[in-house]
Amino acid sequence: MFERKMPAMDFSYTSYEKLISLLKQHNYAITNYIDYHKYKKTAILRHDIDFSINDSYNFSLFEESLDIKSAYFVLLSTGFYNPMEKSARKMLQDMHNRGFTIGLHFDTTVYNTSDLNKPIQSEKNILEEIIDAPVNLLSFHRPAPKVLENDLKFPGLINVYSKEFFHDFKYCSDSRFFWRDKPYDLITSEKYDRLHILTHAFCWSESDRNPDYVYKSFISQASQERYKYLTENIRNPEEFISEEEAKKLWFNR
Repeated sequence: MFERKMPAMDFSYTSYEKLISLLKQHNYAITNYIDYHKYKKTAILRHDIDFSINDSYNFSLFEESLDIKSAYFVLLSTGFYNPMEKSARKMLQDMHNRGFTIGLHFDTTVYNTSDLNKPIQSEKNILEEIIDAPVNLLSFHRPAPKVLENDLKFPGLINVYSKEFFHDFKYCSDSRFFWRDKPYDLITSEKYDRLHILTHAFCWSESDRNPDYVYKSFISQASQERYKYLTENIRNPEEFISEEEAKKLWFNR
């Protein structure tokens, strides 16, 4: 008797919907970092916002259409987006109001200190002001081995890279468009009762796309946004560069 193979998982919304469907078929409760212990089989869905709040916002709408909720982690120290910007703030607040959990994504390399608690608490307070709600989840951006090995604790925060969630759960991630473990296989194998699945909304879209296209489009979009901000913040920017001239600097989308 031949074993039926699962189809390959790409980065389309259809593949993500298949992931959710498989979790439900195999009796996983899609839950959170607090209530997971209430269920025999549980899956926590997490998204680190490394590149784009807008992509994450759209992905949250897609997840809502699947009747699921997840956690999104905001990187305050990134150069790719500004969580304080008006539209970004509105999107994050709306995500929170629709039942998605907003957590802090923290980059240890930004601070020259061995005591991480002070900058973590400072960023936590800023994020709470942005979303106008408490923040109690913490993930680390590109965590160093010492972060993963030391089971770090911080007052008022759940470290999602703690032993509880990084070792006691089966952890898998789509970092750089690459799965070290195949999620479909992890689910159907029935080997793990607890799954911790990290995806980055930046990678996903309605149709599967090559990573090179995604990154080039990301750079192109940034150029367009820069020109938009110019028109909103200085008088007559076309005296220096026209929109048509700016478009010549953008990649074809």
